[in-house]
Amino acid sequence: MRLDLTITDEFKSELKALLRETIQEELNTISSPQVTTEIDSKMLSREEASQFLGCSLTSLYNYTKSRQIPYHQVGRRILFSKSDLVNHLKVEAAK
Repeated sequence: MRLDLTITDEFKSELKALLRETIQEELNTISSPQVTTEIDSKMLSREEASQFLGCSLTSLYNYTKSRQIPYHQVGRRILFSKSDLVNHLKVEAAK
């Protein structure tokens, strides 16, 4: 059984517009003052930071060791500012 599917230019333009609108809404949500205030006050443990970044603890260790991501050391503990990580991700995405 063979199924042929044709996508029209009109469908492509509608899909692009929908994606653009959705992305803009998400960016507005992220950059709203209420969300920014909540993000600024949160410090993350290694486990929380790796989950937030979507990487393993080993990768997170390598990123901190090579100073690829910002972190704070308090005694023997390594903590990550959520706002620093968000800003770092924005800068990396812009490159």
